Amino acid sequence: MTDLLRSIIQDAWPFWLISLIASLITITIIMLAAVGTMMLMVWLERRVVARMQDRLGPNRVGPAGLLQSIADGVKMFTKEDIVPRAADQWVHMLAPIVVVSPVVLIFAVVPWGRGVSPSDFGNGVLFVLAISSISAIGLMMAGWSSSNKFAMLGAMRAVAQLISYEIPAVLALLSAVIVSGSMQLARMPELQGGWPLVGTTLGGPDLGLGWFVFTPVGLVGFVIFFIAILAEGERTPFDIPEADSEIVAGHTTEYSGMKFALFYIGQYVLNFVLSMVATVVFLGGWQGPLLAQLAIGNLAPLGGLLSLVYMLIKVWGLFFVMIWLRGALPRLRVDQLMDFAWKLLLPIALINLFSAALWVTINLWGSSPAWTIKVIIPVVSIDLLGWLETASPIVRQITALIVTAALNIAAIRWVLAINRRTEDEEPEEAMLDVLEQRVA
Repeated sequence: MTDLLRSIIQDAWPFWLISLIASLITITIIMLAAVGTMMLMVWLERRVVARMQDRLGPNRVGPAGLLQSIADGVKMFTKEDIVPRAADQWVHMLAPIVVVSPVVLIFAVVPWGRGVSPSDFGNGVLFVLAISSISAIGLMMAGWSSSNKFAMLGAMRAVAQLISYEIPAVLALLSAVIVSGSMQLARMPELQGGWPLVGTTLGGPDLGLGWFVFTPVGLVGFVIFFIAILAEGERTPFDIPEADSEIVAGHTTEYSGMKFALFYIGQYVLNFVLSMVATVVFLGGWQGPLLAQLAIGNLAPLGGLLSLVYMLIKVWGLFFVMIWLRGALPRLRVDQLMDFAWKLLLPIALINLFSAALWVTINLWGSSPAWTIKVIIPVVSIDLLGWLETASPIVRQITALIVTAALNIAAIRWVLAINRRTEDEEPEEAMLDVLEQRVA
């Protein structure tokens, strides 16, 4: 944005003023995009879930009910802001701000298309992980300041859930960082061109389909990360922090008007922006067919527009899956939710991290003394891995695919086997065993 304004204004204004105006324009665009996206997401979810449940959904305000979210926004603005007498007034007011602000900041480092990134930050993955965890503080502030037992229980559930699922999410992203060798989100789509499974190893025309999800490491990492963002965004079946049948509305029980709306906006915007991160890291971001061919000469603007379209199609596709799961799955119990994170996702994520290291090792074996180790069989004096040093890139790629796929499949089967309930044990008995272990 700064370069664009300098090309228009040139030297008429000082550089600091141009940079300030560019920053304000960028922030305004991000805020408008966040609010507009949230309103469209609410409308889409209402319509899709209604279709799944054989209902009509919103259809009165505007064409196909498109203006229903605006009507809801006006209603929130006009509702009275009720604060409990025993609540901590300042903390109660600041909690929704602490929840929403970090979520909007993530938009600053996520690329929307080829060459379309608000900030080309070198450690974008680290920034996303650090910023997204701040929301847990706001949730705890909301529950504690409300002076309400239901709100406090909901806040404790939310924080425990966020911490539990952030660890597998971090490990899933770390596997992508190891394979790509970069923490720069804007660069990751550039590394996912070429052909499925082999990327640019074969050469030839760039199909834009060398997405990380087509590899064994990327597929497992994507599934883990997507499940984790469902939990962090409190989507079904991980919506127990706001379980209305148990704790009214969780940490938002004592909120009304625009304070409640801020929590609502933060939740939907978090779902959208984490879907963007998943798309950039695992689904090729803005990569897609014909994009490389349109990046030449006068067709570059058309290629940029097509990259934006590819990005939005993938992101909205992930959000549609979230809606689909909401209409299909029941809510988990608290013990099931925690066990799923610590007993299933975490071990698989750790082994997938080892698979990512193997992937890099196989592809770089013999490229330098640091990546070369002689493994000699004593009896016959044969270097077990000597053939890998002279292997072609495509042979290395196929070897890495086979080894990591076999390791991940074996790991998943092993983790499922050790967590399987015995045949003679009823579900109630299994739950009692878990409770007894925790009490002990």
